[in-house]
Amino acid sequence: MRGAFIVGLLIVALIVGLLVMKNMGTDNSSAVSETQAKKYIEKAENAADGVNKRLNDLSQRAKGADAD
Repeated sequence: MRGAFIVGLLIVALIVGLLVMKNMGTDNSSAVSETQAKKYIEKAENAADGVNKRLNDLSQRAKGADAD
């Protein structure tokens, strides 16, 4: 059960990383202004916060399932 949980976390992290890179437009980094960079950073932080919250919820559910 723990192994499946870790694999799931890795898959979620990879998907989030790819989506963040896609939204940030990694191919045109020289044309990004400072304000755009701040917006991208805030957007990535918000996405990371959401993922962390969801992972904590899943962790709590997994702990409850292990107790049964």
